[in-house]
Amino acid sequence: MKKIKRRINHKTAEYPIYTQDEADKKKLKYIYWKDCDKGDWGLTDDKYVSECISRTDYTDRNGSTRTFVKLTCGVGWASSFSTIKFELNDAYGVYSKTNPAKDWKEHEIKTTRAKNTVNTYANMLLSGEVVDFDKLGKIYRPDQKIPAATVRRFLKQKVAKRMVEEKLKDLLSEKSINKEFALDNLLRALHMAEGKGDVNNFLKANEQIMDLLEMKPQKKVVTDTVQIDVSKQIADTIAMEEKKLTLERKEESNERDIT
Repeated sequence: MKKIKRRINHKTAEYPIYTQDEADKKKLKYIYWKDCDKGDWGLTDDKYVSECISRTDYTDRNGSTRTFVKLTCGVGWASSFSTIKFELNDAYGVYSKTNPAKDWKEHEIKTTRAKNTVNTYANMLLSGEVVDFDKLGKIYRPDQKIPAATVRRFLKQKVAKRMVEEKLKDLLSEKSINKEFALDNLLRALHMAEGKGDVNNFLKANEQIMDLLEMKPQKKVVTDTVQIDVSKQIADTIAMEEKKLTLERKEESNERDIT
């Protein structure tokens, strides 16, 4: 049995989730989740059993009725293609969405566990010590089978990388290591290279300063296109359907002998 913490009807509590074998041993009477009413024990598509907390019918503008079922471990529409999979929901820590992965990233970065993980990770990076993913995993999701693997997946997400970058900037700023500090160091290196007549290092330092100050022109690739609307000209053959042809115009210079 596993217990998950949920806030349901304005009340936070722990709810038991059983495997099908555990439910059979406890002699729980359960039915497939799509057939559940409030108070029933429902069987998920990946063979877990949890309590049904509501069953609600909704009618759309066309008069069609759809039924939405909520278990403590997941939710789903009682349609032919819908599924509830506890292990998937549990991996994301989301039990109130039909697709736990959708919008998970933006939701996750606001959690205390994510912020604590990022803070610890950033400090590890600055300390120069080897990153301890076991430690990070216990901070992030100690409830997972392999916490270290879970936290690695989290830190690979773009939103997590962005959080880490911002935290690193904050920590470096506290130590007065910022853009101005980097520029001072580069200027110092530039003067040293100039004093020694070291052209290569002088140019490298100068290029880094230009990068830092964003002085290099942005490279842009412009494609010259000519768009020809032929729909009106050949309306009879295309049955009034509008078509557009986009041709890339390439200029070629050919030399000719003049006799």
